Amino acid sequence: MSTRTAPIPYRPSIQKDELMTLILKKLHYKAVNRFIDEAVKEKITREMNVTSDPVMDRLISKLTEVVYEHKGWKYMKPSKAVMAKIDEKADPIASGKTKGVKWKGSFDKS
Repeated sequence: MSTRTAPIPYRPSIQKDELMTLILKKLHYKAVNRFIDEAVKEKITREMNVTSDPVMDRLISKLTEVVYEHKGWKYMKPSKAVMAKIDEKADPIASGKTKGVKWKGSFDKS
């Protein structure tokens, strides 16, 4: 008896030929399925271990502080002009006049 399950349908957000070119020629994978499988495993691992674990969140926060200190970077409060630009772009989304876009890891050209 096989433990293998039926394939899961997948429709990429970019054209199939472009996806294959990126994976096979630019990223040098031997098979598209292998790349997709590794990408899914990586995403699941990241989501399960990082976003749902408070201990990991604290560790990432501490590591971020160390990197900032090492690089000589500092967190700064945005100026009023920067805040005004952020608010200007966010207002249409908050009011529902414009639909927000959530990045899902696609290779869309924008």
